[in-house]
Amino acid sequence: MKPQGYVTFAEMRRALRRIYREDGETNLHKALLLALADDLRPIDQKGRWRPNNLLVLLAVLLIALLGIFLYFSIGVPR
Repeated sequence: MKPQGYVTFAEMRRALRRIYREDGETNLHKALLLALADDLRPIDQKGRWRPNNLLVLLAVLLIALLGIFLYFSIGVPR
């Protein structure tokens, strides 16, 4: 920083990048993980991310419905 107290554009960009990098709400990856995490324990004892139970149930149902659709559209001989 200059002795007069003026801030250059490069210094301002670096400062803003540092602030936004540390903020979890502005990071899309961290915000999605937080939104899809388990509400009671988002991180297990080993430090791994735990998905929401509803999300797991919906994924299993979607895979089952997709399998049923593929079985009756492609797999069944006519």
